[in-house]
Amino acid sequence: MRWNRALALSIALAAFGGATFAQEEKAKDLGEVVVTGNRFETPIEKSGKVIYKITQDQIAKLPGRTVADLLNTLPGINVDGAFGTPGTNLDYSIRGGRNRHTLVLIDGLPINDASAISNDYDLRLLNANAIEYIEVLKGGASTLYGTNAASGVINIKLKEATTDEPQVTLSQDVGSFQTMNTNADVQGRTGKLSYLAGASVSISDGISAAQDNDPTLEFGNDGFFRYTGRTKLNYKFSEAFKLGANLSYEDLKADYDNSAFSDGDNEFLIHQVSVGLSPEWNYNGGKLSLNTNFNQIRREFVSAFPSTAKGKNFQADLNNQKVFNGNIKTILGVQFQSYKFQSGDEQPNQSNFDPYLNVSADVTDALTLNAGVRLNNNSEYGSNFVYMFNPSYLFQLSEDAQLKLFGSYSTAFVAPSLYQLFAEFYGNPDLEAESTESLEFGVSLYLSDKLTLNAEYFDRKEENAIDFVSIFDGQGNYVGGGYDNVEGERNIEGLEVDLTWSVTNDLNLTAHFADYNFGDPSQFYRIPNQKYGLGGQYTIASNTQLGVTYNYFGEREAAIFSDPFLVELEGYNMVDLNVSHALFDGDLIFSGSIRNLLDEDFVGVYGYTTRPINFTVGLTAKF
Repeated sequence: MRWNRALALSIALAAFGGATFAQEEKAKDLGEVVVTGNRFETPIEKSGKVIYKITQDQIAKLPGRTVADLLNTLPGINVDGAFGTPGTNLDYSIRGGRNRHTLVLIDGLPINDASAISNDYDLRLLNANAIEYIEVLKGGASTLYGTNAASGVINIKLKEATTDEPQVTLSQDVGSFQTMNTNADVQGRTGKLSYLAGASVSISDGISAAQDNDPTLEFGNDGFFRYTGRTKLNYKFSEAFKLGANLSYEDLKADYDNSAFSDGDNEFLIHQVSVGLSPEWNYNGGKLSLNTNFNQIRREFVSAFPSTAKGKNFQADLNNQKVFNGNIKTILGVQFQSYKFQSGDEQPNQSNFDPYLNVSADVTDALTLNAGVRLNNNSEYGSNFVYMFNPSYLFQLSEDAQLKLFGSYSTAFVAPSLYQLFAEFYGNPDLEAESTESLEFGVSLYLSDKLTLNAEYFDRKEENAIDFVSIFDGQGNYVGGGYDNVEGERNIEGLEVDLTWSVTNDLNLTAHFADYNFGDPSQFYRIPNQKYGLGGQYTIASNTQLGVTYNYFGEREAAIFSDPFLVELEGYNMVDLNVSHALFDGDLIFSGSIRNLLDEDFVGVYGYTTRPINFTVGLTAKF
């Protein structure tokens, strides 16, 4: 369905007018804080954005869930490939954006993959048990985070030391398809040094990646292996100065088939090492910090068409956070990014050098203004300027009821990747950055800490989109192609609504609905036009919880290299069940889940399989 912008605006203005009777009194703090919207810890009711959060406690009660599985439970977010065999490629989409339009942050920094076509982060590398929390922000955020933050930001905070005494956490999951996930970490503090070290191993026999339509053949299973190791250290030299350091290693191997409906014996391997330093100096009313990370990755495809690519990525963000008069929060910084790509003898490189400023001001107890600017300076295409303005107004309807109106207008950019610029045969060194502009506004209703309702309309336009452009001869035969900036605009608008309701102390309900209108559906292949769902979590006893979730993923169009060229994919339903039982004040948690409870047979990616009903049981223990 198509949403009329004037009608949506009228509804928002009517809501604004209907709330003007509210008293000007200090807003009640609901307790939940987020950081992704302006980099400061901000009460959710004072944030000018709708931000979704998944916590470590929630992850512990959902055994076997991958990062992709967790993201797919959130409103309006779709991760294509998450329901296939564990090593399946993942395409994540927020508000119609592709991987390259969604920035993934790890501990506050983008860890892009310079060896990939779109310079995006591979979510398969992360073990969910290593995560402290995930925050997802929708909308353009390039002013704060730079390139790729065009349709949203996935901010992943990894665990760090939180206890003074040494603590060991062990978790073990086992499930269908001979799947096993083992995770162990130790943390603590000794003197001025806090530490966390962890490792995990994930193994699965999997299922066939390609769909088997030939009754005379039996396709082989496509398995998955991942090992990760990580260390985080923090030394507090004084009350004013501390130094953090991190080191991580990921080793991944996944089997894959030849193509849709075609079995094969191929392997995909990734080896990645990351190391970083983060000094921080705190002074009266402010903080000066430098966050750095160096990342090196190697991708290898072992098949009849073997290939190897290497990437190097250095990130540095120097910023000063200053609070004036307790209600004006500023960030002034400069971000440097350097990428190098190696395939064969060629080693092209690219860099961004971006000064930026963001200001968030509580003008009154009710009115908050958030604004930012960034000047992107790229070594290949030159520079571009992006900006953002994001006001919000909080009405105190009663002692326990608040209504927030918010809106934003932002511009963002996506720099071309090294592959798109310099790949042999396909690269185009004259590419310019993609640009987007986003308009959004909405309303949030808070009834104490019992009920939260968000409703938001958005309209996003993409220009200078980078695509692979095929060339055909006069007879329609493919003769070549390469990457180019496509003329014209790509438009998407939509409405998103979500509800969280604590009906009683024992029963929590959630609901969400998202409807998208694509200006040209052919420009948004494989992205659902709708997503909606319901969820319930019931506390059976003081230490036992039972949860059920239902999600519907809408119709999509898929492009294939055969006749017909387009395939209409039907929507599908996903019902999951989970249970958890805690002992010894939560130090021991038994958990279990059944996914695809109704055993629905559906197509996620055309020509490839999806998992039937499957189960996982898990145990997490703290010592």
